Amino acid sequence: MCEVKVDSAWQRVTAVEAHAHHRSAPKRCPECHGVVLTASNYTQPIQIRLSHRKAHDGCPLLPNRFRGVRSPHPQAMV
Repeated sequence: MCEVKVDSAWQRVTAVEAHAHHRSAPKRCPECHGVVLTASNYTQPIQIRLSHRKAHDGCPLLPNRFRGVRSPHPQAMV
């Protein structure tokens, strides 16, 4: 899941929906509000992945980086 900005409001959508229907809309992580990007492998079966544009240690959705204390992204989108 991620959040996309549609008509000045953030809406929570799946990664597939964000990639297919909201490509040019700003996207952010629902936990830390950092910028996220969608990526596809374009092979069968197609898989859509979300990735933080800039990772940080305060997001629980980044298990390899998370240090146990949730915090907003230093460059959070509002």
